[in-house]
Amino acid sequence: MNARKVIFAGIITALIGAMFGLAVTRIAQRPQRRKIMLVTGATLGFVIGAFQESVQQQKKMRDDDYGDVNSWK
Repeated sequence: MNARKVIFAGIITALIGAMFGLAVTRIAQRPQRRKIMLVTGATLGFVIGAFQESVQQQKKMRDDDYGDVNSWK
């Protein structure tokens, strides 16, 4: 598994999550919770992005090892 890809995907989605956190604080008009929402959005974004990239890499590794199972039918 390529750890650099996993970390990069996590960082990119963390940035997107941080932007969502800022948008939520703007919509909710709660500027006192800006830091909490920013950190929460970034953390969730990193976790989701890293998990999604690792699942994609695991699927690719499995497909490379076993080939296309549907072609056996």
